[in-house]
Amino acid sequence: MTTYQNPFTGQTINPSQVGYEALSISVDTTLQWPVNGNNSNIVANIMEVTATASGLSLILPSAQQVSVGQNIIIRNVGSNSFNVTDAGLGVIATIASGIASFIYLTDNATDSGDWTVITFGAGTSSANAATLAGYGLVALNTTLNQSHPISTIASDYTILETARSQFLIWNGGVGTLTLPSASVVGNNWFTIIRNGGTGIVTVQPTGINTIDGNNFAQLQLTESFVVVSDGTNYFTFAYGRSNQFPFTTLAKTVTGGTVTLTSAEGANIIQEYGGVLTSNCIVIVPSTVQLYSLQNNTSGPYSLTFKTVAVGGTTVVLPQSQTVIAICDGTNVYNAQTASLSTLTALTLGNGSAATPSLNFVGDNYTGLYLVGSNQLGFSIGGVNKMTLTATGLLLPGGISGGTF
Repeated sequence: MTTYQNPFTGQTINPSQVGYEALSISVDTTLQWPVNGNNSNIVANIMEVTATASGLSLILPSAQQVSVGQNIIIRNVGSNSFNVTDAGLGVIATIASGIASFIYLTDNATDSGDWTVITFGAGTSSANAATLAGYGLVALNTTLNQSHPISTIASDYTILETARSQFLIWNGGVGTLTLPSASVVGNNWFTIIRNGGTGIVTVQPTGINTIDGNNFAQLQLTESFVVVSDGTNYFTFAYGRSNQFPFTTLAKTVTGGTVTLTSAEGANIIQEYGGVLTSNCIVIVPSTVQLYSLQNNTSGPYSLTFKTVAVGGTTVVLPQSQTVIAICDGTNVYNAQTASLSTLTALTLGNGSAATPSLNFVGDNYTGLYLVGSNQLGFSIGGVNKMTLTATGLLLPGGISGGTF
């Protein structure tokens, strides 16, 4: 075969160039360099190709027959994508419908050679989707598409900023997943969490961040939700509730005043209330039939009351450090542990304090009896010790006021 060399580089060059070729392929087609009078399936500077079926290949001739820098523009003017391969059938590029690629040779030491591809796009130049794809995105052909890569976690773990859009599956026992700082990940960062393990998983914000206004959130077995940051705190949506373990926990921080539960909050059977009360707090539950386990973990010399919006309905006042089973009938909130007549053979109470006596009364949680110390019974009035009965006698810190003795 006649060869031609560049007098400056000594590399083989084509004796002629074909500027344009329109080609239709119905089978895998091998191209030829335009030498020795070839006039069938030649490589032109600009080629417009139509593939009549999907999965076809356009096979370039030997790279050793041309010089480094040999280039081709191939545009897909059909509806089916096709591959461009080297002489050894290695895929150089997959060209989708309407897309043009600029292909040039960088090494001709072998028949296959080394080729570089620049995607021009649909009629005009455009970015490479694979280069643009970041967290939560995947390149499919020339477009960016949403992606939720799955990761499994089996022990306590701090979620990283790089978990944006990931689907995190907990497959351990009882454990904690700690969210990154909301200010670090910024507004619109999100991740998906599912409890696929054998124990409850707690989702814990960092520092003073909250999740749905609370200090933490919990997922029962098989439950899931999407966690989204607004740059300051976290919020959840798409909560998938378990139909095997329907009991859920609401951990809510209150400081006083009137707090109205949302329908989602009121659906939690187990409810734990914390925070420092700066005034009496009234929690309004939804006006529907529901059973509750209520726990008062608040502090501060104020009361925590549960009721519905109904005027005159029965309420439950829950002392601090105590738990009660309550029933709502849509109008009233009842203490389920209260009966019209009952007999106890023994009753053991917590020690209590002057501020929160163990034995107190509805409407006055700060008056009653408590254990001052070993073998010392204290009497509290309005949260203040007024009398202590000991083995050695009766102590009256405030003295005796009024009356005749």
